[in-house]
Amino acid sequence: MKIEGENLVTKALAAVRKRWDAPPLDMTLEKFFPAGSGIGAGSGNAAALIKWLASRGAPLSAEETAKLGADVAFLASGSVMAEARGIGEKMTHFAPPFDFRWLLVFPKWSSGTGDAYAKLDAVRERRADRTEPEPGEDMARIDALARGGTAGLLPNDFYEVSAAEHAEYGEAERIAEASGARGWGLCGSGSAFFGLYAGAQEAEAAARAFGATDWALKTYIVE
Repeated sequence: MKIEGENLVTKALAAVRKRWDAPPLDMTLEKFFPAGSGIGAGSGNAAALIKWLASRGAPLSAEETAKLGADVAFLASGSVMAEARGIGEKMTHFAPPFDFRWLLVFPKWSSGTGDAYAKLDAVRERRADRTEPEPGEDMARIDALARGGTAGLLPNDFYEVSAAEHAEYGEAERIAEASGARGWGLCGSGSAFFGLYAGAQEAEAAARAFGATDWALKTYIVE
């Protein structure tokens, strides 16, 4: 499929060319995951290009990279896990205290970033809610997972908005809990749902359960 107009890859190249004399490039972008799923696939494409250009003497700072998208800076950093603040450029990196299989469930609908933020802003306006979580506020859930516990639904401001529009997320939560997920939730501002599983067998069984629903388009296990 030919991609028309701008995307994060072309924006990343344009940002680099403002500072560096990057050569002409012939690039092919193959999309494997559905657009609007929130897993950072587009951001990952941009981050891959930024890392490649940096290896050839054309680096961007974390601040410049974050302006392309909230998660581009993290994906370009090479870090496995981090707490990111600001617009994504202020990162505290740390090693994951657990080793899970990540099950990604892609529903038949998508959620564009701009539309998702507009809906979230509308909710916050109604509530006059402009507070920002304190640093480390969610670390208790990570600690629980590291100790072998269950964290349940992991926080995501977009989840309330998405769940109000799609009752299927309630079913997704029930399947995640019944299948032994240690944690679950919404992927970024997108539509994909994830579950964390201790082993491959549990993740594969959960994938079959999600695949049996009439709303799951695709599942994918990340090791």
